[in-house]
Amino acid sequence: MGLLPVCLTSIPLRCLAIPGSHASFSCTVSHFNDISPDNSLLVKVLGNISCCVGRERIYQWSRTQDLSVTQQLTSGVRYFEAQVAARSRTGDFRVVCGLYGDELRSCMTEIKSFLDTHEKEVIILDINNFYNMDDILHMKLLSIITHCFDDKLCPFNTGSDVSLNSLWNQGYQVIVIYHHEIINEYDNFWPGTSINYYPPVAPVTSAELILQLEKHSENAPETKYFKCLRGIVSYSKRKCLSRLSSSRKHEISTKVTPEITTWLQEKHRENLNIVIVDYMHLSNFVRHLVYQNVSRGSNSTSVSLTNGEMSVPQEQVTI
Repeated sequence: MGLLPVCLTSIPLRCLAIPGSHASFSCTVSHFNDISPDNSLLVKVLGNISCCVGRERIYQWSRTQDLSVTQQLTSGVRYFEAQVAARSRTGDFRVVCGLYGDELRSCMTEIKSFLDTHEKEVIILDINNFYNMDDILHMKLLSIITHCFDDKLCPFNTGSDVSLNSLWNQGYQVIVIYHHEIINEYDNFWPGTSINYYPPVAPVTSAELILQLEKHSENAPETKYFKCLRGIVSYSKRKCLSRLSSSRKHEISTKVTPEITTWLQEKHRENLNIVIVDYMHLSNFVRHLVYQNVSRGSNSTSVSLTNGEMSVPQEQVTI
């Protein structure tokens, strides 16, 4: 972000193309872990009946990222989304994606360590679903987040037109979007209404997804907050069951993420902001999305990618 063309550092963050990952912390789930509460009753029953085999199938169909949090950061991901469940009232908050993963605190610590050594990078952390939590546990989790990021947190009252320059000037590096009304009492968190998702429901085919993304990119309404294009496809439970011996990665992600990348390559697309995919390291997705920023800032820029970093002569870009 620090090496983006200067003309892009003063425009609102909501106008930049920002790479994101779907179910970002699913890289931490394990088939040895318990089944998590974000599953439907049917999946929970089937998983418990078949014990270890059931958890292995849930793992294969729920996991959406292979790279660790730090690897995603160094590869260019700047938007992370999370679902969180409280295991007990001891303060153990776990990320969930079909199965329980690591503590959210551990994932945030990786992000903070990266930011400590990359002072001009900015992260959006979107915590959009909660399980087994009451107001007391929400307050405890908000305290953990505040303690982790401290003065790196960008307050909501900074405004929707916040730019990289304004964030750098104030030392802010983290925007936390928290989808619960309790944050109305907290200045350092952004409400769920500050981000819009499209499509709101994941299509069942890649062709339908591309059609919807194309339509949205051409006719996207003006919005004063973040826009998240969800480059993901979800099969029905019946279709998943018919392919139970396979995996989400094989059946969906290795086909859809390359198609999203191709869609990005076709032309410069207006109105792009956050774009998320499964297995974000496939098909140079990050590079091609970031290039959308380069084409906005310079029409005559050559781009190369070495060891996960995009370099641009003169007006360089690294994200």
